[in-house]
Amino acid sequence: MTTSRIRAARFGFFTVSVLAAAVNTAIAAQQANLLTVPGNSTSAQQLVRAKNTIAIAMSIADRFTPQSANGALDPNRVQLINHLLSGDAKGLEEASSAATLQEAMMAASAGAERRAKTASSSNGLQGSTNSVAPNSPASASADLADLVYTPITPCRIVDTRNVGGPGGTPLPDNYSSTTFDGAGGLADIATQGGSGCTSFTGTIPAALVLNMTIDSRNMPDYPPAYLAVFPEGSSPLSSWMNYVNGEEIANEGIAPLNQTNGKFTVVAQRITHLVVDAYGYFRAPTASSTGATGATGATGATGATGATGAAGATGATGTNGTNGATGATGPTGATGQGFNFKGAYGGTGTAYSPYDVVTQGGSSYINVTGTNTGNPASDPTDWKLLAQVGATGTTGATGTNGTNGATGATGPTGTNGTNGTNGTNGATGATGATGAGGSTGATGATGSSLNFTGPYGGGSYAVYDVVTFGGSTYVNVTGQNNGNPGSDPTDWKLLAQVGATGTTGATGTNGATGATGTTGANGATGATGATGTNGTNGTNGATGAAGPTGPTGATGATGATGVGATGATGATGSGMAFTSSMTAAPLTILLGGVVGTGAAMPVSGAELVTSPSVTVGPISLATAPQLLPLVQTFPQTGTFHTLNATVMNTVAVTLLSPTTVTATLYTGTVAGGSLTLNPTGLTCSVTYPPLLIAVGAIKTCSVSVAGVSVNAGDSGLIVVNGTGGLATVMTVGGSVAISP
Repeated sequence: MTTSRIRAARFGFFTVSVLAAAVNTAIAAQQANLLTVPGNSTSAQQLVRAKNTIAIAMSIADRFTPQSANGALDPNRVQLINHLLSGDAKGLEEASSAATLQEAMMAASAGAERRAKTASSSNGLQGSTNSVAPNSPASASADLADLVYTPITPCRIVDTRNVGGPGGTPLPDNYSSTTFDGAGGLADIATQGGSGCTSFTGTIPAALVLNMTIDSRNMPDYPPAYLAVFPEGSSPLSSWMNYVNGEEIANEGIAPLNQTNGKFTVVAQRITHLVVDAYGYFRAPTASSTGATGATGATGATGATGATGAAGATGATGTNGTNGATGATGPTGATGQGFNFKGAYGGTGTAYSPYDVVTQGGSSYINVTGTNTGNPASDPTDWKLLAQVGATGTTGATGTNGTNGATGATGPTGTNGTNGTNGTNGATGATGATGAGGSTGATGATGSSLNFTGPYGGGSYAVYDVVTFGGSTYVNVTGQNNGNPGSDPTDWKLLAQVGATGTTGATGTNGATGATGTTGANGATGATGATGTNGTNGTNGATGAAGPTGPTGATGATGATGVGATGATGATGSGMAFTSSMTAAPLTILLGGVVGTGAAMPVSGAELVTSPSVTVGPISLATAPQLLPLVQTFPQTGTFHTLNATVMNTVAVTLLSPTTVTATLYTGTVAGGSLTLNPTGLTCSVTYPPLLIAVGAIKTCSVSVAGVSVNAGDSGLIVVNGTGGLATVMTVGGSVAISP
C-alpha cells in the first residue's frame, strides 16, 4: 500500500443504513457522469443503481441480523444480503415485509433463483441475470445495462494491525491518503495485512461489496473524524463512516475500483487502524456474465384458494351445420345386449323387464332390475338414464308446411359420421300413423349384463359398464379407461349411435318446459391481470411559515493554522448528486394543519441510529446543537434542480384526516460565527389518506425547479415534516436524492 498526505475539507457524511424502499424513481433522476472512475467504462448510473440496491439490502438485513460493532461478519447477514443483491424486485419487496429472518431468507433466495433462471438481453448483453436493479428500464446501450452481482466467500483484503510488525501500521493522521489493492494477487493482498481473495479472477470488478472496520482503540484523543473511500486517481465525494478515538465500529457498502489497476484509496482524517473484508463484487454485464447460482430456498406456503368466480352467461346456440356425406358401411360389430323399446312410460302398474326402454319427460330410461316401483325420473334403482332431454330452445317462427316429397329409395347404410353439435330441439310434430308390426326375429344369445353408469365421468370403469357421451351410448370392453369413448375404440365400443339430425318438421304447439339441468362446475380462476400504471404525483403542499430566528451563538476560538503543503488543484467536477436516508423517525402532526416537529437527515449518507427531531422553519445550530453531526458542507459550487423522495411508514397508524409528509433541502452559510439553515424551494410532498396505514406503505414524490444554488463551503441538511387536520404521531423512514 502507498501513503501520502492531502488537505481536504471535512465532509462529515454519516454511515448509511438505508431504509428498504422503491428507489427506481430516484435512480431515474441520477444524471450521467456523477462519479469519474479512472480507466472505467462503467457509467455513473450503473454505480448509483448498485449503491441504492445494496443500501436497501443492508437495511432489510438490519431488521433481522444487525451489523456487528466490531466488524465480525454474521454468516446469516452475509447470506441474506448476497441473496437480495442476486435476486429480483419481487424478492426485495417480499423480504422487506417479512416478519422473521427465515421468511426474509426464503423470499430473498426465491428472488435469486428466479433471477438466475431469467435471461433477457439487449444488444447481446445479459443484463438481467443477478441484476442489481430488476425494474430498471431496458436500454439498447451496454453502458445503461445493470451491473452483475456475484457473491464470494468472505475474505479479508486489508488489516493494518498485521502490517509492519507488532502493533501494525495504522492509517496516518491529518487527512492521510492510503491506496490499497482491491483485486490483486495473493502477494499484493498479503502486504496489506489481508489473506487474499481467490473467489474472483479475470477482469477487474467495477466495484467490491466491503465491510470496513475502524479500530481506533489505543489511539490518542481527538475530536470526531471521518473515513472516505473512492477509486484511486479520483476524489472523495462522501464519507464511508465517522469515528472517534477509542472505539471499534464497522460499516458495509460498495467501493468502486480503478479499472486500470484494481485499486481504491482511503482518506482518514485521524490516525486509526483499518480492517477491510469483501463478500461480493459487481462487474459490467457481458455476453456470458452470469452470476453464481444461489442455493434453492425452501418452498413457500401454498396461498389460499381464491373465491369462485360467477358462472358466465350461456352463449347463443349456433346454427346446425349441413349434413356430411354418408360414409361407407363399416364392419358389423359384435352382438350386444338388445334393448326393447316400450314407448312412453306406462305407470307403476305396468310390468317391465330388464333392458326395457321407455320415454318420460323427453328423456329415455332403461330398466335394470325387472321391477317398476316408481317412475324413471325418481327411481334410480330400477331405471337408469339413457338419453337426457335437452334444454328447450327458443320457439322459431312458424313456417308454411311444404308438400311432402316422394319417398326416395333407401340408400346403402354408411359408416357413422362424426357427431355434430346438438341443434336446438324442434317442436314436437304430429304423431304419425302406427306402422305395421314386423315379424318377431329369432331370439339372440343371452348377452352379458350391462351396468349403466350415466354420462361418461373420466374415472375408473369395469367391463360392461355403459356410459353416454356426445349423445351416443358406449360399453366398456376392457375394464380400462385410457380415453373418452369417442376417441378410445380399444376400451369402449359404440352401443347406440346418436342419430343424424332429421329435417325440421312442422312446428307444433310448444311442449312443456323440461327440468332444469344441474349447474356445471365453475371454471378455473383466470390469471391475475397486469399491474396498472402508477398514478401521477399530487401537487406539492404549501410551505409552512418560517419560525423565529434563534439567538446568535458565541463565536468559537480560532483553530491553529495547518502547516501541510497545498495540494494540486483537482479537476472540475461535473456536478453534485447525493442520496440520503433515515431508518425511522416520529413526525408530530398538530391539530388544524399546523406544522409540528419533524426529523433531520444529512444531504448525503445516512442518519444516526435515532434521527433527532427538529422544528420546521429557519434552524439555528446555536439553539439546535443536536443537529450538528448531521449538517454537511458542500465540497464545491453547484446548482440542484431535482429532488426525489421515498417515504415508508414504519409503525402502523390510523390517520383520521389526510396527512402530508414533506422533504425539503435546507442550506445556509456561516456568518458572524453562527450558522442558520433556511428552507429552499427544492421540496416535494406525499399525502396519505385517512385510513389505517400499514407498516411498509410506500409513497414517492419528485420535483424539478429552476435551480437552488450553493457555494463551496455552504452547509446543508434535509428536513422531513408532516401536516394534517388532526393531531397524531406518524413514524416514517425513507430516502431523499438531490441532483443537478
